[in-house]
Amino acid sequence: MSKEILGHLDCPHCDNTQATVHQAAGRNRALYYRCYDGDDGDCGTVQISGVTGQRFIRGNMRPLNAIEIKQAAEVAGSEAATSQIKSAKKLASAKDTSKPKGFFTEFFEDEK
Repeated sequence: MSKEILGHLDCPHCDNTQATVHQAAGRNRALYYRCYDGDDGDCGTVQISGVTGQRFIRGNMRPLNAIEIKQAAEVAGSEAATSQIKSAKKLASAKDTSKPKGFFTEFFEDEK
């Protein structure tokens, strides 16, 4: 699941106008952008942690408009729901690895 979309910028590599800007989860919280729909192919995730690169991203980032905010929220909600369902199914299908109860435990163990 990708990080929240903070805005868009024009990709300097392929001129895609819809590259998405995100914030890294690491300790420096640097901005990065993702470009996957360019005319010259997919540029991928571009992480520029230097001062000049961060200045470029901040200076060229366009904030999301009201429609884009709603779309980003719907995508995030859908991805969260998919992740939740996947986790629940994984847990439900996991084998019970707890130690089987013996004869003594079955009759004399305190009820929980």
